[in-house]
Amino acid sequence: MPNKAYFAAALSLALCAASGAFSQDSPAAGSSPVARLLPPEAAARLATSGKAVRSSSGSPGYLPDHPASAGIRDALAKEKPSLLVEAVFALPRAMPSGAAARSAELSSIYGILRALGSLQGIEYYSVSHKAMRTLYAESYIIDGPSSKTRLEDPEPPAPGAVPVTETLFAFQRDLSFGANTYRYDFAAYPDAILVKSGNLTSMSYGIVPLIAPNALATRLLVIQADDAILFYVESGTNAPGLFRGRLEESFANRAEALFKWFSAKAASNRR
Repeated sequence: MPNKAYFAAALSLALCAASGAFSQDSPAAGSSPVARLLPPEAAARLATSGKAVRSSSGSPGYLPDHPASAGIRDALAKEKPSLLVEAVFALPRAMPSGAAARSAELSSIYGILRALGSLQGIEYYSVSHKAMRTLYAESYIIDGPSSKTRLEDPEPPAPGAVPVTETLFAFQRDLSFGANTYRYDFAAYPDAILVKSGNLTSMSYGIVPLIAPNALATRLLVIQADDAILFYVESGTNAPGLFRGRLEESFANRAEALFKWFSAKAASNRR
């Protein structure tokens, strides 16, 4: 595993990337391993801007070259979202040396993504408020879809013991979309973790009903590339056209907030 000084430098690069300062010499540039996992347009945008964001009417264009992507593509073909926002980021780091170290990193990644309580208090750029704002005023795991019993975040799995699949439920109070219950489905691959979240309750913007139950699907795919951790997020829904522009920017900014959260948690785990 990289030492503390190396990871601190990598995190600094990653956070610069999130604000658009990723240089052409970074791991995302040229024909680097992480770039080869992406479609050319996504790789080029990641190299020049530190992130690649794309909006469409349901057809993904930035899916990484990974076995998990086939399932994502098939799911989107069935869901047919009228708005699909994809976002790609990269957290530079040297690939851990040896199978044991790579397995330990995958366990750490899984532990971070499963720590839903740590999402409480993270911030994102709010389009409507034109300022940084708390994304989740509350976020915690609950013991079932109709329960409000709060559970602590589970400990990260031991190396080599990452569950192949797992389902968790969470209560999250979003300052824009209100209090809602979500289902989180986790799937582990030899070099990646896929997380799908979906709303089990109706989401509103203020007093305006906006997204029906089970109408918002967000998928997060985190891949262990040789030179970086690749972070791909897609959010799709069939919200009213009147709100399309606002949701488009909101989904992109929320994806960036998730990447910054993940980067900070990863740095903390390496100390």
